[in-house]
Order: sequence, then C-alpha cells, then structure tokens
Amino acid sequence: MDCRHSAAGSLYEPPGREEFPLKMTRATGGQAFIYHWHSAVEVLLGLSGETVAGIADRPYRLAAGDILLIPPGESHCLFPSAAEDTRLVLLFEPDALLPSPPFSESRQALSGVPLHSGEWDAGTAGALRDWLFQMETAFRQKRPGWKEETAGLALLLAARLCRLPPAPPQGGRLRQDDALKKVLSYLSAHYAGPVSLSSCAAALGFTPAYLSSFFKAKTGAAFHRYLLNLRLKKAEWLLASTALPAARVAEESGFASEKTFFRVFKEQYRMTPLQYRRKKTGQE
Repeated sequence: MDCRHSAAGSLYEPPGREEFPLKMTRATGGQAFIYHWHSAVEVLLGLSGETVAGIADRPYRLAAGDILLIPPGESHCLFPSAAEDTRLVLLFEPDALLPSPPFSESRQALSGVPLHSGEWDAGTAGALRDWLFQMETAFRQKRPGWKEETAGLALLLAARLCRLPPAPPQGGRLRQDDALKKVLSYLSAHYAGPVSLSSCAAALGFTPAYLSSFFKAKTGAAFHRYLLNLRLKKAEWLLASTALPAARVAEESGFASEKTFFRVFKEQYRMTPLQYRRKKTGQE
C-alpha cells in the first residue's frame, strides 16, 4: 500500500500496478476510508442499506439505487456503517480512457457535473445503473473481450455524464456543513492523541450529547467508530509502508495500549497486525 499524505492532510493513493486501468469491486459498510484522494474517477452505486460519503467535507447519502461520482483529485472519505450496507465501486484512470488531448473538454465537463444521481434526470441515472451492472458482470467473468467491453461501457458512462447540465456554483456552505468540517478537521489533526467525544466537544464548543447526535445525523457513523477507523487506517499505512514495531504503530496511531491495538485490529481485519504487514509486503 503506497500512500502518502497530501498538503491538505488526506492520503494520496497512487494508481495500482495492474495493467488494466479499470477496477470494480463490491464493498460493505465495514469497509470505510479516511479522507484520501487519487487520480482515478470513482463511481459508487448503492446496493443495499445506506452509504455516507464525504466529499470535500460535504456528506452525501447513498441509498440503494443511488449513484455518486467522485472526480479525480477530490479529497473524500467513506464513513463506517452496518456490514450489510453494500455498494458497487468503479474506479478508472482518465489518463488511460480519456487521454488529453483529444478528450480535454470531456474531462473538464466531467469535473463539473452534479455529483449525486438525485440531481440527474431519470434517464441518465437508469442508463448508468444498467451499464455499471454490465461492467461488473464482464469484469467478474473475464470472458474474451471483457477489457474492451468494460472500457467501452466506461466511455459510454463518461459521455452520458458529460451531457448533464453543470452543477450550479456553490455559494456559502450551510452552517451545519461548516460545523462538520470543523469536527472532521479536528479529528484529522488530533486522532493520534488522547482525543475523545468529550475532549472534541469541549475544544469545539459543543456538548458531548449534541456532538454525538449531530455527527451521527450528518455522517451515519457513530463518533467513536469514525475515530477508531481513523486510527486503524493510520495503522494500516504504518504497517504496510514502514518497519516500525507493532508497539510504535499502536502508539503513533493513537491506541491507548498495544493490547487494545492488537484486539481491535484483529476484530476488524481477521488477522494480526504482523500478519497484515506480511500480506501487504509480500512476505507470505
């Protein structure tokens, strides 16, 4: 896992080493991600339950059938939710499928469309759902011509999105979105320390009860679960990209003790931290 921190504090995830510049997978609410960004276009399709994504500190809710577009270079996160909440994920590299030139105008248009399918016409949303499922089938079965089929469908998807009217310019953010941004920024800066619901609320001028209900209402995730996810993601990165001993990984990720770190990590990933390191570094 080759991740680096950007100037904004979110993780940069470079393209994978796969030869084909398009990936598809199904993910669950248990697979959450702290703020990160990448060069790929990401498209999410809600399959069951609800997924909440944060894009540039604004939350977007994804129910079954909803689609969300995340443009390349945009900082975003996925909040944790129930394990039965599922989503289909498409990632494709625009440099490969929409090289510039001759697709400069298309790439610019793609970055300006409304992100949530609730703002699209029904025909566009329906067509994209069909294409995403067709792409998933081709990607999974890998029959002769599957690369051409998935790449062609990705181009159709991009073309349909480019025809949408551009999103209106954002004026001021809602005050609640400003409050959420303050909370997320505070957690990003302090999660490796002894932060808690009470200390975060005190630092930002909220009561713990208000912060807990506000955070849950805006993101769909419990405060403590999001904080735990931040720490686990930092631990993932340290295990995969450094040789630090597990005790140091636990300390730098914000866990109170190495014992707690091992227990929580194994519950989440069904393996110990050292097993995870061996898997990610090819030592298995």
